[in-house]
Amino acid sequence: MTATEMYILFYDGECRFCNRWVQWVVDRDKSRLFRFAALESDFYNDMQAYLNIEKSVNSIAIIEIKDLKLNKRLAKLKYRSEAVTLLFAKLQSDAFLYKLLKVTPKFISNFIYSCVAGLRRFLPVPDCRIYSNEEKELFLNERDFNDFISLSI
Repeated sequence: MTATEMYILFYDGECRFCNRWVQWVVDRDKSRLFRFAALESDFYNDMQAYLNIEKSVNSIAIIEIKDLKLNKRLAKLKYRSEAVTLLFAKLQSDAFLYKLLKVTPKFISNFIYSCVAGLRRFLPVPDCRIYSNEEKELFLNERDFNDFISLSI
């Protein structure tokens, strides 16, 4: 891991299951590799315009900040099971699910992801928590995208 290895995780801010995933990442990301922004945020909309990418995303998505800032042609969002695999690779590489995702063909893992995504609004999850001030700094929803990418890493 390099000092500049950081990612933005985009999630459905209106989905309690998705918010639970964000909490899971915050709890396990001791190195603070991940920042977060809702898919409904201006930050995400501005990034989409900057990268000229599709508008409708029904998935978590992850992008490496270094690629976003240094060369927008190389910046690629990872979606669905590929994003989940990256999360586990960075946060729990010894987990059984990560090992399973590594050997499962992408079309199968994406199918399973899509099934869970289709049911996510109906899955029972605990209430969302109130983040500490330090954790609140990880969220980019209120940040100006252009200012964000103009800052050095």
